[in-house]
Amino acid sequence: MAVNEIKSVAILPLVKVLPIVFGIVGTVIGLFMFFFFPTDIAASLGFGQRFLAWLMFIAFYTAIMVAGAVAVAWLYNMVSAKLGMCVSVNIEKKDEF
Repeated sequence: MAVNEIKSVAILPLVKVLPIVFGIVGTVIGLFMFFFFPTDIAASLGFGQRFLAWLMFIAFYTAIMVAGAVAVAWLYNMVSAKLGMCVSVNIEKKDEF
């Protein structure tokens, strides 16, 4: 069993990939919130207003979630560098038959 340590998290790949992931997740959540099972406020909106609110939700959700993930990665890098501690991951090679 090999023990690997995560010394730091690269932030640039997070900024490139996470907006796509959180954009898809925000799209699905927004569809349910505004169209499939609308809240009381969303139910009173017209289709154009719902569509615009849905697009704004996707943009804000993506921006907030990416900012949070980048902040967590930055904090991890800072704390692991200061304390000299890092996450250890045990990896076991599996034989395929």
